[in-house]
Amino acid sequence: MTIGSTLARPHVWQPSANPAASRTLLLLHGMAADEHDLLALGRLLDPSANLLSPRGLVNTDGANRFFLRFADGSFDEPGIAQAADELAEFVAAVAAEYGFDAANVWAAGFSNGANTAVALLQRHPATLVGVAAYSVTKALSQDVFLGASEDSLAGKEVFIANGHVDPHAPILVARELAAQLDQLGAHVQLLEHPGGHTIVMEHVRPVIARLATN
Repeated sequence: MTIGSTLARPHVWQPSANPAASRTLLLLHGMAADEHDLLALGRLLDPSANLLSPRGLVNTDGANRFFLRFADGSFDEPGIAQAADELAEFVAAVAAEYGFDAANVWAAGFSNGANTAVALLQRHPATLVGVAAYSVTKALSQDVFLGASEDSLAGKEVFIANGHVDPHAPILVARELAAQLDQLGAHVQLLEHPGGHTIVMEHVRPVIARLATN
């Protein structure tokens, strides 16, 4: 057992007034940020949710991340798989400790964290109801999924929100990812803006509206 799969992992837990009855947002930060970075986004997305924000445990030159991306642009796919597997165990462990509903968890992530959120959904679909992925790219190849099939993501909801001039998460690759997740049965909404590697309010509003429905 690694620290990444236990309560010893650095994280922030902000419960709602009724943790057991509330949705939990799993917030996954981008590179060079930490577990405090997306708390404001989480509160904006769902003011009544529990917020659970773990730190990425890969640290290079003082920058936290969930997995490595190499200088040539390729991804450490075994590292992504490990990060996703550890997060699945972490969510189960903290749900038992904090008393929230492990069957009512959404993930919201940016960049490195968005890629990790999608990987978590791909490898452990039961862990998440849905994902809001900002500045995400296609980091995992099909052969590192667990049990991927035409309906493995049936009933899951995914928002993919990317910019047209994002050098780190090209829009064409984001469209490929959206198509891939759709083929696996997820309900995917692809949101595009004219900017770069950032979260824009016009892509936050649709997620707010969706989470407000139940």
